[in-house]
Amino acid sequence: MRILLPILRADFAIYETYAYSVEPALDCFISSLGGLQDRKVSRRDLEAWRDQTSASFSLRMFPGDHFFLNTNQPLLLQVISHDLRI
Repeated sequence: MRILLPILRADFAIYETYAYSVEPALDCFISSLGGLQDRKVSRRDLEAWRDQTSASFSLRMFPGDHFFLNTNQPLLLQVISHDLRI
């Protein structure tokens, strides 16, 4: 707990104090990944990442909820590997 508690507190502090500010779009590929049954992050939320780049954008949805990365790991790793080669 001595090690993890400061990390968790820092994460919560960032979450509670973050304020989005409009800046120029990035000039790099963005790949947005999500779970089809995710009730926390919608497809629309993921689509919003498109506005953050002037380069290519990709959105891929996987079967599963917010933790789809645990249940679709082989496919997810394949997609990430492919995207890193672009």
